[in-house]
Amino acid sequence: MSAEQESIHYKIFFKNTDYVFDQTVVLTDQYYEHAAPEGEPPQWCDLEYKRCPNCTLDPIWHKRCPLAVRLIPYVNLPSIKSYDEVTAVVEMDHKTTSTETSAQEALSSLMGVIMASSGCLHTRFFKPMAWYHHPFATPEETLYLACTTYLSSYVFSNKDHNCEVSFDDLKEIYKNIHQVNVHIAQRIHNHSATDSALNAIVLLDMITKDLPLAVDEGLTELTQIFKSHVNLFQGRGD
Repeated sequence: MSAEQESIHYKIFFKNTDYVFDQTVVLTDQYYEHAAPEGEPPQWCDLEYKRCPNCTLDPIWHKRCPLAVRLIPYVNLPSIKSYDEVTAVVEMDHKTTSTETSAQEALSSLMGVIMASSGCLHTRFFKPMAWYHHPFATPEETLYLACTTYLSSYVFSNKDHNCEVSFDDLKEIYKNIHQVNVHIAQRIHNHSATDSALNAIVLLDMITKDLPLAVDEGLTELTQIFKSHVNLFQGRGD
């Protein structure tokens, strides 16, 4: 049986120049990862170069950092500014989304997909969110998507569906992602002609740092939304 495929095509048009950033991320339902760029990666992609302290990859089998390798196109961007005005268009199999935004906001949205599908063990939690990508999600939408992804994972991976749900593992996932963001930013800091890629990671990390706090204090809104479900499953499975 042939693998199912999801294609996510970003085109970012810069208003002050003729430059267009064009990137397609192709995922299959085998590993939910996209291919690394062709060619010999630069030295800053070596696994041991400014390696994340929480990295669990074995350097014997993994010479390169899988996430760093997939960020090469963003480090090689021409000299553009983070706040340059752009029109970003995202084409997926069944929909097209466009928005007027800044370069760093557009790249941040794309980098969310890149990181989730890179093969980094700490970002694999986000593979379902990449497969069902929601471009330009707000922090509130990201909280919703992360929590529903976590709960779906929790239900599908636990045979005992009556076990108590805890969000501690989700907060730990985001703590690890913060470590990844910090050290990936250090990797590319001195190797890019523009700050757009670096600031795109900073934007992602702002949500990363805020989400554990939101889980502790901000689930009130989600609880309110799902109050209408209070009787939905009564009488089932008894």
